[in-house]
Amino acid sequence: MSIPSDSASPVDTPRAWRMHALDVPAAASRAGVRIARIDFDWRVPLASPAYAALSDDERARAARFVRHEDAVRSAATRAALRDVLGAALGVAPHAVAIVVDEAGRPSPDPAHGTTLDFNVSHAGDHALLAWVPAGRVGVDIESCSRTTDWRALTSEVCAPAEAAYLDGLPPDARAREFMRVWSAKEALLKALGTGIGGGLRAFAVVPPRDAATPATTVVEPAAPAAGVAAFDAAWVDAAPGYAACVAWTRA
Repeated sequence: MSIPSDSASPVDTPRAWRMHALDVPAAASRAGVRIARIDFDWRVPLASPAYAALSDDERARAARFVRHEDAVRSAATRAALRDVLGAALGVAPHAVAIVVDEAGRPSPDPAHGTTLDFNVSHAGDHALLAWVPAGRVGVDIESCSRTTDWRALTSEVCAPAEAAYLDGLPPDARAREFMRVWSAKEALLKALGTGIGGGLRAFAVVPPRDAATPATTVVEPAAPAAGVAAFDAAWVDAAPGYAACVAWTRA
């Protein structure tokens, strides 16, 4: 399936985003994982026909945001997702039916007769869309330039081995590596389906196997997050100044 060039809207409709296919790590590619980056255009209003494919609920969700940028992130991410899913399922973007499970994880309605799974994440100027024809996928993107007291978050996010790993890095590398750790944990938990409620400290992703591959180690076998052991993960070169990771069901 080819990635829609920008939007499925007519050529005279303002573009609310730009879509770019990203290089997928070799192991993820073998599993059929695809990733696209969405670049937001803050100038396009929510009333634009560019968002015509959104459902009433998606429009209402975007309208609830106080900040324009947050509203655009919500609306453009969902509209771009509808373009991708529509192309994959062979239906118009507005006709894509999305259901949400008890944990709040969205997926295509079984009525579409597909095993395709998807996941989205957005931060700053970008969103990532990841999808796979079978199995599960999770993706996360984090801005490394945002103001974050990462040291204060370490006790909530990091297993002991991860905290020790970060402390052993050069001081100027610790903040960015923390965001890489966070993105890997989020991607794995989103693929699993628990979200961060599954237990961020119940497993570790560093020290990594190599520069591109988290080494997932379960710390608390009884925690819901222990299920991440069934997934592989890889960091993705998404955009300068961002940390990103994708996780998928191990074959």
